[in-house]
Amino acid sequence: MADPKSLNDEVILDWLSSRPDFFERHPEALDALDLPHQAGVSSLIEVQVERLRRENHQLKAQLETLAGIAGENERLMQRLHQLTLEVMTADSTREFTERLMTRLAGDFDAVSVRLHLLAPHPALEQVEAVTTHDGQVPDWFGALLESGKIEFGRFTRAKLEVLFPNRHEAIGSAALVPIREVGLLTIGADSVERFHPGMGTLFLELLGTTIRHRLEQDRSDQRKRA
Repeated sequence: MADPKSLNDEVILDWLSSRPDFFERHPEALDALDLPHQAGVSSLIEVQVERLRRENHQLKAQLETLAGIAGENERLMQRLHQLTLEVMTADSTREFTERLMTRLAGDFDAVSVRLHLLAPHPALEQVEAVTTHDGQVPDWFGALLESGKIEFGRFTRAKLEVLFPNRHEAIGSAALVPIREVGLLTIGADSVERFHPGMGTLFLELLGTTIRHRLEQDRSDQRKRA
């Protein structure tokens, strides 16, 4: 016989879980149970029904959330397709970048959109919305690029001064999009709620890939002409 001192709710629950037919084989055990009687719950079956009802409600809420995410992802993919068609037809990388910045500013109600490059790109030297760092970036900037993860939300004044020079005071929230081997795309809005940590990243991830592809293609064409 088990030592009563070793018994606790967890041990008993594990034991009953491993014997789901226990009450079917020993219905007399139900007589000794102290079941709640509030809210009309007066039997073990009703307790189970109420529990299943709560679980069903939770599952329904989860399904609605997943359906909402799927719908949002579909809308984002449509936007990305339209955006890609618009900017990829640009004759030059400079035109591509300027079109992209203008379109993103409109799509996200942004007050500033900037592309931060780790190395100079000849075609973008005169583009106002492009900042070239020549590899010299703050530690937090480098860590973000190394992580490759998009960040949303509110940022410190010191970070905003680097990310949005001359416009940092107008930024309430921002999206920071690392672009592998290229740099960082930053989108800043005046609303503190426009970009938040719970946002989906699919659209901006694919956008970053599009930018990297265009700049790499441009460099490849330059090498072929050299």
